[in-house]
Amino acid sequence: MTYDSLLFDVDGVLLAFHPDHPTVYRQAVVETFNAFDVSPEDAHVDAFIAGGTIDEMRRACADLGIDFGRFWPEREANTSRLQSGMMDRGERVPYDDCSVLPDLAAHHDMGVVSSNQHATIEYMLDRFDFAHLFETAYGREPTVEGFEQTKPETYYIEQAMADLDVTDGLYVGDSACDVRAAHRAGLDSAFIRRPHRDGYDLPEDPTYEVESLADLFDLPGIAESA
Repeated sequence: MTYDSLLFDVDGVLLAFHPDHPTVYRQAVVETFNAFDVSPEDAHVDAFIAGGTIDEMRRACADLGIDFGRFWPEREANTSRLQSGMMDRGERVPYDDCSVLPDLAAHHDMGVVSSNQHATIEYMLDRFDFAHLFETAYGREPTVEGFEQTKPETYYIEQAMADLDVTDGLYVGDSACDVRAAHRAGLDSAFIRRPHRDGYDLPEDPTYEVESLADLFDLPGIAESA
């Protein structure tokens, strides 16, 4: 079997992990609260960090008398702005092995599917001249619904597959969430074990495990250009 498409996560797959990146999400929340002239407690900020639920986020805003519907898009915009700034300052850059992407694109339809904000993904594609390599790209829309449709939900992966009109694809990610989403969408998965994933346990076995994007050429169904 030859894969008819390759889909890629972004953070930790195309864009190199940076130890300060997780702090961006917290900074964005704090700045958004400040824009509403309130001083949040740690618990209010924590509600918006990884693992927080929509109900917890709504309660945090309600506690501080903030309209959640106004808070949400402001937070999303601040997060994208701060991440774009990291790219501009050279704090977030593509992995060196992204140099193989043109060879992969020569033989496969390719797309990007990330749980990051769509504005951040678009900025990344333009900033690093990747846009011409990918025929479709999805990050989450800046809405509550967009947040709820992120991985391990399959919505954005299925959107990308529909855009490419493909069925036999490989999704390349660096998390258990990526592996689960790929399999739920009917795709094979390639877990890329970057250095920041050393010792990271996967509750569900990926189809393949690689250490570099260059290792994709060794997988069945992947062809390298001459």
